[in-house]
Amino acid sequence: MAGYADFEEDETDIAQSRTYKLTSISKPLAAEIEAFKARRTQVICRHRYGRAVQSTTVESDIGCLLRLLGWMRSYRDRSDDEGDPPPLTMKGVIGSADFGLYTEQYVEWLQARDVKFSSIANYTNSLVSLLTYVMGDEDYEVSGESGFTIHEQLCNIRRQAHSAASIDRMYRRRDPNWLEWPQCQEVRMDCIEKYERAKGAPVKKLNLLRDVVALSAFTCLPPDRVGVIRLLRFDHTLRWIPDDEEEDPDGPGAWFIDLTSKSNKHKTSRFYGPAMTRLPDTFGHYIGVYKDARASAASFDFEDSGGGYLFEGRDGRSFSVSAWTTVVKDTWKRHCGLSPPPKLLRAIFICWLRDQAHENKATPEILKSCATLMKHQLATQESDVKVLFILNMGLLNVLLQRTSRGLTSC
Repeated sequence: MAGYADFEEDETDIAQSRTYKLTSISKPLAAEIEAFKARRTQVICRHRYGRAVQSTTVESDIGCLLRLLGWMRSYRDRSDDEGDPPPLTMKGVIGSADFGLYTEQYVEWLQARDVKFSSIANYTNSLVSLLTYVMGDEDYEVSGESGFTIHEQLCNIRRQAHSAASIDRMYRRRDPNWLEWPQCQEVRMDCIEKYERAKGAPVKKLNLLRDVVALSAFTCLPPDRVGVIRLLRFDHTLRWIPDDEEEDPDGPGAWFIDLTSKSNKHKTSRFYGPAMTRLPDTFGHYIGVYKDARASAASFDFEDSGGGYLFEGRDGRSFSVSAWTTVVKDTWKRHCGLSPPPKLLRAIFICWLRDQAHENKATPEILKSCATLMKHQLATQESDVKVLFILNMGLLNVLLQRTSRGLTSC
């Protein structure tokens, strides 16, 4: 339904809807429901505008119908009605000349029960679909009130419900672990200072260094899907490549995320093709330091063959998705008191990037390039520099603020 996509379901509203839903279905209503299903899901149907819909959409519409009829039977105030109530069928209720009034009263009743506008907006989507179906009946009589047909009245209610739902969504409470992107940078820089000042047990300093690397992985480049960082492995998906490998193999270079080999069996490279992403020096520097420190702290009963994971459990294996999410959340909590998971960090970055676009600091081209970078496509590596540039400009702003306060770590 163009322009009126469904909102995310609210679990409380779903549970509440079961308390008044019509459960005793008459034979006429059952026949109407089956005919409605066929009309909506049939691939080719000359009596329907638009394409067929999925069965889940039809079931949602039918669920809304049964809720409406349950309300009509048990909760609607009929004290001002004249005559008998309409039969609890699609033709009787939805085909009624008073269906616009019924819908308005139903929405008001839902509001009184604290049902969220996101749920009400979804219900109105279904009610419009049900009315459109009933209007196709040759016995349906077009009627209206105050210059609006029943269909126009329903569309008005739907438009208003969607508008209210959008406002609710705009002002709903943010995730309690939300940080602004500059705050994320501050957390990383504070952690670096803790590491640089740390004294005492080598294990404590090594743990702080690991935290620096973990925080850098989510702040020095666009926060990635869990799988990429979680599965980075030295000499496989994480490589040090000299700037001039032939002439000066021991010279300066950089760390790269290497997803060019099929043997890596990484989901990102399977879906988006081979990839080679150069990591910024603010991140790469601490990868090198961490690799050397970890090797110095370890004791081997056999020769180290290398190839370990950047982040690994006590058994030397990579973390599972859930375990890695816990590691990330715990790392952030140690240094700022909040526990954003990787998915939320990604959202934080995207919101910041869109703010930059709103302030004309990031063009649509940069936004598009960012989407590309977060998929690591090798073919567009050159354009990805633009994203890292705008990201580093954000880091620079934070660094300048810290310098003014006498803090210098980056």
